[in-house]
Amino acid sequence: MGKASVLITTEGTYPCYSGGVSVWCDYLIRYLDDVDFRVFAITHSPSQGMHFTCPPNVSSCTLHPMWGTEEPGTNQRTFAEAHQRKMQTLEGALAKKFLPHLNAALPPLLTSDSRPEVLASALFGLHEYFRNHDYAASMQSRLAWELFLDAVSMSDLNLDLHEATQCMRWLQRYLSLLAVEYPCVDVVHSSMAGLAGIPGVLCKLRHGSAYVLTEHGIHLRELYLALSNCGYSTRSRRFLVRFHHAITRMNYYLADVVTTLGEFNRRWQIRFGVDAKKIRVVHNGVDPLKYYPRTSAQRTRPTVLTMARIFRLKGIDVLIRAAAHVRDHVPDVLFQVLGDVADQEYFAECQELIRQHRLADHVSFSATRDSASAYSQADLLCLPSLSEGLPYVVIEAMLSGCPVVATDVGNVADLVRDTALVVTPNDPGELAAAILRLLSGPDAAKLRASLAHSALERARRHFTIAEFSNSFRNMYMELAFEQNTAALSRAAS
Repeated sequence: MGKASVLITTEGTYPCYSGGVSVWCDYLIRYLDDVDFRVFAITHSPSQGMHFTCPPNVSSCTLHPMWGTEEPGTNQRTFAEAHQRKMQTLEGALAKKFLPHLNAALPPLLTSDSRPEVLASALFGLHEYFRNHDYAASMQSRLAWELFLDAVSMSDLNLDLHEATQCMRWLQRYLSLLAVEYPCVDVVHSSMAGLAGIPGVLCKLRHGSAYVLTEHGIHLRELYLALSNCGYSTRSRRFLVRFHHAITRMNYYLADVVTTLGEFNRRWQIRFGVDAKKIRVVHNGVDPLKYYPRTSAQRTRPTVLTMARIFRLKGIDVLIRAAAHVRDHVPDVLFQVLGDVADQEYFAECQELIRQHRLADHVSFSATRDSASAYSQADLLCLPSLSEGLPYVVIEAMLSGCPVVATDVGNVADLVRDTALVVTPNDPGELAAAILRLLSGPDAAKLRASLAHSALERARRHFTIAEFSNSFRNMYMELAFEQNTAALSRAAS
């Protein structure tokens, strides 16, 4: 058997954005150099550049901008192809070939108790239709709009006209994934349970590809947290919850394997409908040849390092409030936050908090740099997140001999066990107390050294890149063999 071919699908992460999931994708691809990868990445706009360089074992990389195009679903078509499809998308074709599939798809997307197999069949029917017909002309047609209004009226969403218009625009962008021609591969591996999982469902139904789904943070849980802070109306938020709930349950249902980072994720996945027999635990892994204890740089100030993209779920505002408490006891403390700004509005809120607490000389922000050396320049790593999976920065810090203070979210407590200080999320006072314990307590230096040593030993035993890559290599080979065996059996029958 030759190389396994794998289509890895992402949303808002690799290869265009930084962050833990992007690092996971980069490690997966680079350390499995005997696998033929294709990348399909959902991005925010067509102007988005590449943050990562794909290695030689990536034979294709397709970017799919969800927003920023004049018409959804046309970015992968030449002008001639798009024109031909528009000519074939007449009202007769819409009524006979398009509306029946859309009519089957809408009720599962608008209700809270949809059957995933019904939704998958309807979306696949639309996918087959869009192979020969124009996506935008179909989804933006009067017939599609009227059908959507009928489906909304039959639901209990109670959308007004403005809300219905907004929701239909979302739907037109999200379902543009159905107009993409995906490659025939042995395995589709989605890096999250949301929109990025749709290609896995379509390839499984069309090509018989195996479908692997990995979750880092639990998609639906993080969606609920994000929507609680957005400005949409309650009814529009309810539409988004139901849509993503239906898509996620479909992904869970169709996936052959769902990988999880630990017991926390596993419990949530089962709660949201994953068959427990499908779930396999695969921990994140880091290269110990890159992250290892280095000679500490001479520091003039006690330094607390946070490595995170700047958006609400990372709890940077909580860190700033904690920093005010710490500053009152350690006047020369410095909090260094390294990471790209993913949410400008939230970043502005954080800057205002710094001004209010007079922390301009104590909290600094800068873009991501060489993280391997950053750990040696800090007294401790602080992760103040409100939601996590199995964060790479914590594993990196453990391997680097940098003591950790982290919130008890996701699988963090199971990751660090008794080798770090773990605190309640969204509690600045408790976070500050843990930081102070490592900076100015009577046995602060001794405790830092003890935690760093035990964390290093634990990370070397359980969270290396070799364990991580071997787990996925074996999984791909197993699934590719099963997929090829099933194809030969179908051909012989």
